[in-house]
Amino acid sequence: MTPLNSVSADSDSWEETLRQWAQRLSPLALGKRLTMLMQSIASEHEKPLLAAISQQYHQPEEQRRWQIFAQAEALGFSTPVGALALSQFLSHGSMAPDGLAPVYPEPQLSSQMLHCALVMLTTQLAENPVDGVRLLIERSYALEVA
Repeated sequence: MTPLNSVSADSDSWEETLRQWAQRLSPLALGKRLTMLMQSIASEHEKPLLAAISQQYHQPEEQRRWQIFAQAEALGFSTPVGALALSQFLSHGSMAPDGLAPVYPEPQLSSQMLHCALVMLTTQLAENPVDGVRLLIERSYALEVA
């Protein structure tokens, strides 16, 4: 992996560093890790949704999956928490409500939304994405130690 201190702010190497770091984890492990990281910096109105996401990662339930989707839709999918919730929603089950023919997402959509959540979180942590990547990885390792 590219050392973070060698990543320059005017290059795209920060995103490659982020991608390489994320690829070391399974999508499930990355989702759980992002949920914990977001819980540590979330606003009060995001915390209930993050708690539901965390619970869903540990004990999946179809009804909760739809509740998470509705809460994320209200929050906005263009937020790190909203993108994480959408990734989780797309990872299992149909996108069509009960009573309609099942419609399944393309297999890569969940991972793509997880990456979007990761990039958005990085840019939320710091104005400079290099610093955001550094902070995200440092906080992630701190979670492992705790």
